Amino acid sequence: MIGRKFAVRFGAAAGMLWIALANANADTKPPAEAFAVLPAEPPQISPDGTRFALIRDINGRPAVAVYKIDAPQDPPQIITSDDWIIAGMRWVKNDALIVYDTKNMKLGVYDRYKSDLLRSLGDAATALLNEHKLVHLTAYARIVDIDLDSPDTVYAIYQNSVYSMNIRTGAKATPFLKHYQGPTTTGGLSRKEPINLGGEIAIKWFMDGHGKVLARVDSFRDRASFDKPLWHRTLKVLDGDTWRTLGTYDATVDVDDGVAGVSEDGRAIIRLAPHPEATASVDRIEIASGAETTVIQDPRYDVSDTLADDWTGKVIGYVVDEDMPVYRYFDPKREALQKGLEAAFPGLSVHAVSTDLAGDRAVVEVVGPKTPPSYYLYDRTTHHVTAVAASYPDLTDSALGDAKPYGYAARDGLHIPAYLTLPPGRDPHNLPLVVMPHGGPDGRDDMTFDFLSQFLASRGYAVLRPQFRGSAGYGRPFTRAGLHQWGLKMQDDITDGVKKTIADGIADPKRVCIFGASYGGYAALAGATVTPEVYACVISYAGIASLPNLLGYDEREFGVDISHGSWTTTRMGDLFTDSAQLDATSPALHADHVRAPILLLHSELDVTVPIAQSELMEAALKQAGKKVEFVHVPGDDHYLRLEQTRLAVLHEVEKFLAANIGTEASATAAK
Repeated sequence: MIGRKFAVRFGAAAGMLWIALANANADTKPPAEAFAVLPAEPPQISPDGTRFALIRDINGRPAVAVYKIDAPQDPPQIITSDDWIIAGMRWVKNDALIVYDTKNMKLGVYDRYKSDLLRSLGDAATALLNEHKLVHLTAYARIVDIDLDSPDTVYAIYQNSVYSMNIRTGAKATPFLKHYQGPTTTGGLSRKEPINLGGEIAIKWFMDGHGKVLARVDSFRDRASFDKPLWHRTLKVLDGDTWRTLGTYDATVDVDDGVAGVSEDGRAIIRLAPHPEATASVDRIEIASGAETTVIQDPRYDVSDTLADDWTGKVIGYVVDEDMPVYRYFDPKREALQKGLEAAFPGLSVHAVSTDLAGDRAVVEVVGPKTPPSYYLYDRTTHHVTAVAASYPDLTDSALGDAKPYGYAARDGLHIPAYLTLPPGRDPHNLPLVVMPHGGPDGRDDMTFDFLSQFLASRGYAVLRPQFRGSAGYGRPFTRAGLHQWGLKMQDDITDGVKKTIADGIADPKRVCIFGASYGGYAALAGATVTPEVYACVISYAGIASLPNLLGYDEREFGVDISHGSWTTTRMGDLFTDSAQLDATSPALHADHVRAPILLLHSELDVTVPIAQSELMEAALKQAGKKVEFVHVPGDDHYLRLEQTRLAVLHEVEKFLAANIGTEASATAAK
């Protein structure tokens, strides 16, 4: 176990968080610091409703602050870590809060992602599962049940096994639920470690809040045919001491089984069901009979998530991410509360993010295109509402740009959803444009507040966020249309969006920059090499420069299977059979096509997309005699979790844009 500096303290250093939400700078061009602050994450209420905790920015790092609800004048208890990054939290008892912390570190010769559990709230913190080295990106620990009947016991899943643990001492029992249900064999391409190929692995566990196991999902991979591996997901429920199969789903790695949990009435399993020709629905599978029925299916958008009870884990509702998320509940009383919240905050996305065990107190999140996530404490017995947290407290509505849907037709006729953010106080004509493809690639944007596009809009730029084919949220056919289309039709969708803004007179065709992170960084570099005539500048944060090299990295570093049908090959292409296409769409191999100056930014601790990708791109550009700047981002990972690195990236982006497509506003701000 690598040592860590972890502290629990009380004091006023964090400042009081019980604030008026209008504590903001009236300047229409707020400083970069106002956007770089780490946003407060949704507060969570303790079971007895006496305290709430949230992760917020303290001295530039994420920290947990715990407040007394009935004594807001008291200084909060602060839980900080100087060398690890606090990545999550969960109340498990009235006096116990689980903190998830994470760190990228060297384990052997490789950079790996590590994650631990920490129990905090007393005078000291007890590490849980701290003797385990979680050496793979996908290996992590999490709480699956809190056991409301025990003052000391929780249940945690680690590497697909469930442990009962004492949160006071950190002691854990031998796994009472094991993940391997079959033999383990060695296979793959050039694998250093054995993997499970022939047996079932339990990848999900569902419990009832009282330590009772209700259901699980097993994953099984049939490798009888190397070229066409088939994944099975099996839903099983526990009848006495016997596991009974309730459903089996064949799935490629880009389609999840969708099993979300047990229904409120305990009689069914709730599943987010993917459909090959339509949007994902909420399905109900009756435990007694196995009958599956569709509860809700939106004709335009996937049901993106389910809502779970804080204390039992049972599924109580669902989310449809339209242009902004819409929350719905199965229980009429919960749905009535939701409708009341929507009436109180018209035009915004609103829902209760946490409730106490009795349901008397709730934390409500409110967010919109120009409204950063803000949090209110609502007392359902007194109907009193108190503002408790604002994610970006130094931003005002007047400093932010209007965002709107801006869908368009791609060259082959496919409708591409998109969002356009316009700079405040500017005539939306002949503007400098930043096109900002999202990461994933099967992620998506929506119209809720986006700090990066609003930062750019505040500097005078129009910002286009295209939801190119391959994006999630619009049904499986739309997502699957992007498979094996990196640098091809996916890139055409982005280019067609730029052409639309030019045709509409919004964008100045001579002042267009493409800026993205992760897959978006790849799309930026592909834009520089595939359509070099379109862009006056290019910015890539943690972008991918060589597809074959990244496929090899995933296999070498993480033991990721890159055979046909894996996650990476499903999206990019097969390392062997599609080698010509992978080379043709790898920006580092076509640096001679580049015309525009390029800014590369990459975190030195990134293990999702290694910094070697940007190093390859820089070397290729220099060899081709192209203009390139490369900024190494120290001390952070792929996700910009630290304020100082977020600020540094914003400054570099602002300076680069001002020099290449800048407006009067951005040029002044960059001085």
